[in-house]
Amino acid sequence: ALLRSSRTLEALGLRDNVQLGDAEGQALANAVLENAETKLLQLGAGSSLGPAAGRAFAVLLRSNRTLQWVGLTGNRQLGDAAGTAFAEALQENPETNMSELLLSGSGMGAA
Repeated sequence: ALLRSSRTLEALGLRDNVQLGDAEGQALANAVLENAETKLLQLGAGSSLGPAAGRAFAVLLRSNRTLQWVGLTGNRQLGDAAGTAFAEALQENPETNMSELLLSGSGMGAA
């Protein structure tokens, strides 16, 4: 609820949070979708985001205008489908301000 309603939260870092799984990733993406202030998200190494979270983040990237930096590095379960969805979402969003989307070690491409 706080993330959805905050008008001042610009950065959220949850790196190395082993409890951050697919369902939690989906909930975070949905909350940021409703928050027009967040510019930086760090959900990398140590989290367990999977395909469902990947789909939710693609929906977010498709319409978000404020995010500038998203780190999802090390979420090995995201996979190729999430990578494709991210690329398509950013292409479909002419008003994106995204400057960096970090995906290394996220199970995309050849192993």
